[in-house]
Amino acid sequence: GERTGNADLCSIVPSLGLHVGSKMTCLDNLPNMTSVSRFVDETLNRQPVSSAPFVGASAFAHKGGLHVAAMERSPLSYQHVDPAKVGNEKRILISELSGRQNIMGKIKEVGVDVDGDDDVSARATAILNRVKQLESFGYTFEGAEASVDLMILHGNENYCPPFKVLDYSAMVFDSNLDSASRVLDANSDATPHENSESTTARATIKVRTINMDEASDDPYVDRLEVSDGNGPVDALAMALKRSLLTNHPHIKDLELVDYKVRILDPESATSAATRVMIEFKDHSSGELWTTVSVDRNVISASLNALVDGFEYALVDHGCLLHDM
Repeated sequence: GERTGNADLCSIVPSLGLHVGSKMTCLDNLPNMTSVSRFVDETLNRQPVSSAPFVGASAFAHKGGLHVAAMERSPLSYQHVDPAKVGNEKRILISELSGRQNIMGKIKEVGVDVDGDDDVSARATAILNRVKQLESFGYTFEGAEASVDLMILHGNENYCPPFKVLDYSAMVFDSNLDSASRVLDANSDATPHENSESTTARATIKVRTINMDEASDDPYVDRLEVSDGNGPVDALAMALKRSLLTNHPHIKDLELVDYKVRILDPESATSAATRVMIEFKDHSSGELWTTVSVDRNVISASLNALVDGFEYALVDHGCLLHDM
């Protein structure tokens, strides 16, 4: 095992139980396979392998339009087993290869009945066109399903977001512009940002949300929050969370676990379009989700992705704000 690695039981056990017909005593426990795999990854502090057979997030993912349409008619046409038998689930991805059926599948996932509804079908076509238009600008929704879910919800006339950002600002103060003076001392255990006491990032954000004060007649309340951070995006994330925490205390368990930035047109130099993807985790449920935004202003792109991530968390708890 130390030379070539140990055999992956998450692949061997389901194969024996579901394809070979082996009479295993643990066959009834196969629906726990995915959760056990994720628990091991969490315990070892490693990222789950999305391409892993049976238990990976992409093991039962479907993207092509014709592919998804065929799945709607016969799930086993593109799946060797029912994902529920190993505790996994089917995922419908949205990308430039998607068809209308992909969007219809996502609409079903958010709880909308689409059978025989021409209005929903027309809305799905409009959302699909919007997805393809945004992807031509540099968006990628294949790894940002939360942004797709929100796009579908925003296309529903009965939906209003649980909060609204009225305005924001982000500032960076730095009186030490000599890069040579930032070099750490050989005997210092401090990190660079701990030595850079002259650098401060500060964000201010104003948010309108539901007023939870029963003594007030105003259904909504505007909250202005200020926060310092290790950079403008960190400061914005903390200010946004602080502005929502009073009325939505469950978001205290919300954490940003990954932040990715990609330059889409490097030939444009400092005015290049930037794609930002942010991954969130709710520690109370273990759920992970990712949002995406593109802008030539990296701060604007970051804030839009942050807003989508927090909105997704609140929508999941049924917090809706109407008539804003």
